[in-house]
Amino acid sequence: MANKFDEIDKKLTEQLTHTWNLNREDLFNLGVELGRELATHNIATYRSPIWEKREKENNQDLEIRNAVDRIEDFIATLVKLSVTEKIEETGSWSIAKGGGYGLEQFSDETVEKYNVQVLRCDMESYGGEFTVTFSVEGELAKLFKKHNVYDQFTVRIYNNNGEEDQAIYNVKEVDSYIDSVTAHVRNSNNWEVEQYVDFLHEISKPYLFLITKNI
Repeated sequence: MANKFDEIDKKLTEQLTHTWNLNREDLFNLGVELGRELATHNIATYRSPIWEKREKENNQDLEIRNAVDRIEDFIATLVKLSVTEKIEETGSWSIAKGGGYGLEQFSDETVEKYNVQVLRCDMESYGGEFTVTFSVEGELAKLFKKHNVYDQFTVRIYNNNGEEDQAIYNVKEVDSYIDSVTAHVRNSNNWEVEQYVDFLHEISKPYLFLITKNI
């Protein structure tokens, strides 16, 4: 009996592995064949191992995506603190498509503290959100290199005026401008969930006091 179910499961796996060329008739016939086997052996319920495997993989993928989200949230915090400090120092933070004089970088003191710096600013379409590329600097960059993580990331900045440049003046509004962060953590490594958690712990530990101080 087990061999027959294994045979059906193998055929099912082959079908579902090539979804682009899925043969619906073959899939239907597999269902009929499985139904006959279940009826023959008086089995009321049966779950193919392929579904258990996929459920496990989906759960693992969700855990990894959540871990990556937490890493990106931490990086977003460093950006927000840097922007806040820039506004406190000069009264505003300006960005502009294409960069140049319209793209303001952080001071050396701010970079030394939070280890992120502005590189360039792009815009996918006129009046759309800004995509600002940042570099990872200093000690944080060393940790990224140690873990084979790319030392640049992008931040989507809300466009409040539909133009190709803008400035943020109010530190209380900084949170509302930072739309999302994309770091290339997952692209660099084939990590298990625990490795993402360990990476976040290692890179965030030096900043806990600064972050807590600014909450």
